[in-house]
Amino acid sequence: MHGIVHKTLKEYVVERTDDGTWDTIVEQSGLEPQLYLPVSNYDDEEVDAILETLSTMATQDRQAIERDFGKTLAPELLSTFSAHIRRDWDLPELLAGFDDVYDNIEAATENTELPALSCTREDDHAIVTYDTHREQRYCGLAHGILEGTVAAFDADAPVTKTACVDDGADACRFRVDLE
Repeated sequence: MHGIVHKTLKEYVVERTDDGTWDTIVEQSGLEPQLYLPVSNYDDEEVDAILETLSTMATQDRQAIERDFGKTLAPELLSTFSAHIRRDWDLPELLAGFDDVYDNIEAATENTELPALSCTREDDHAIVTYDTHREQRYCGLAHGILEGTVAAFDADAPVTKTACVDDGADACRFRVDLE
């Protein structure tokens, strides 16, 4: 998984708690403490272990934590991959060009297996389809990233999950209402 995810997850936890809690989570997750670099790749298992431990410690649903974390991660992803996004785009334009942007990011990220993403645009909404090869699906994370992207564009565009692999669908689908 891309290092920006690991780095931002640590920042997310420390912002909401403190460095000591982060250290406890890392220890309880059975991980070795390390500095996460945004341009490196790390094992998915590290994120899984941290999210599981965080969920247990917070007595909160993992999907809810993933979704909240995704809202925090979205601006970091937009900043990291800003070279692939036109500065003059608004949210509908980003969604309309989403497939090309995603293809460019996929080609630019070496040794990182990205989930399959696509977007179809309708008159007043867009449907974003998310599917991943990963054992852990990260459906909540995908939902939060979309909500965080909407917020980063200061748009009033509710994001609703309309299908989920956890419920037997072939992929997760999200509707982004644009009007």
